[in-house]
Amino acid sequence: MPGAAAHAVDSRGPATPPPSSPSPVAAAAGATAAAAEAGAGREPARKAGPVTMEHVLLALHETEDEREARIRDMFAFFDDTGRGQLDYAQIEAGLAALQVPAECKYARELLRACDRDRDGRVGYDDFRRYMDDKELELYRIFQAIDVEHNGCILPEELWDALVKAGIEINDEELARFVEHVDKDNNGIITFEEWRDFLLLYPNEATIENIYHHWERVCLVDIGEQAVIPEGISKHVNASKYLIAGGIAGAASRTATAPLDRLKVIMQVQTTRTTVMHAIKDIWSKGDPGPLVQLGCGTVSGALGATCVYPLQVIRTRLQAQQANSESAYRGMSDVFWRTLKHEGVSGFYKGILPNLLKVVPAASITYLVYEAMKKNLSLD
Repeated sequence: MPGAAAHAVDSRGPATPPPSSPSPVAAAAGATAAAAEAGAGREPARKAGPVTMEHVLLALHETEDEREARIRDMFAFFDDTGRGQLDYAQIEAGLAALQVPAECKYARELLRACDRDRDGRVGYDDFRRYMDDKELELYRIFQAIDVEHNGCILPEELWDALVKAGIEINDEELARFVEHVDKDNNGIITFEEWRDFLLLYPNEATIENIYHHWERVCLVDIGEQAVIPEGISKHVNASKYLIAGGIAGAASRTATAPLDRLKVIMQVQTTRTTVMHAIKDIWSKGDPGPLVQLGCGTVSGALGATCVYPLQVIRTRLQAQQANSESAYRGMSDVFWRTLKHEGVSGFYKGILPNLLKVVPAASITYLVYEAMKKNLSLD
């Protein structure tokens, strides 16, 4: 759960700030000192054992009544109509209000995790059972990572847990991970911060799932202009991403190739024509010469790139924004209207020249080579 959630639903006020500690990538000697500092005022050290709700209350410095009030406030936050029942639309709206990035919205999965009787609605008792189970689950993995059992996760402990799970991560990525969860910026992760980050994450809280969740929070987008954290390329399953992207790209290009050909034929017609007439011409006539083919590719590539470029600008601005910022976009329509208001129509075409310099030659050469190879291989 993002930090905004804690402020939106926590009625207990701000937590007591923990002592300062070294930066996320400090040396091991500094980490030992940080662990000793962190132990003061936190949950006392103990050996790992069965986890109960008493452990959770102690780690959060809450009484049972305070925890009950917090969960009721959170339920009321989602239940904006006061009906005492949550449905899919309310959960989705609540996640949006908490500024959960679009790529991470899991309203349907959260509804399924809370809805024990599968009637499409979640009452308070169902919501409370989910909170109990989730906080116990999060405390178990928190304790497993916190090998010193001093009530906080050091960056070195988090790094060890990721490496043991087969996930390679460098110092810069580790610092970004810790910085995202560590809301008071003291270089360590308390259980309260850990809980706020993952409380509304409905899937099983394994270290692999938590890492993938952090990747999605960092706006991973598998697309034509993908923005991918470095860690994903070194992950144990990186080859699967490559295979999936290759198959998806090949399938989409193959399926739309006839439409691209039809588009080009209609674009270069100087007389009035129809779709069926253009199809018949393609079927019955020979291919044009290479210069005409190159020109067709140039025209179609430039026109296509120009038409869809505003959508690319909108997508890029949604990807690049700070998710927890007060000025964050609320969706595609919000990006559109704010860009139009402050920058005019030209705002939708910023950077189009470099894009055309990339797209137009590629489209022209692709079309020319395709037509030439088709003719040489007698595929007409």
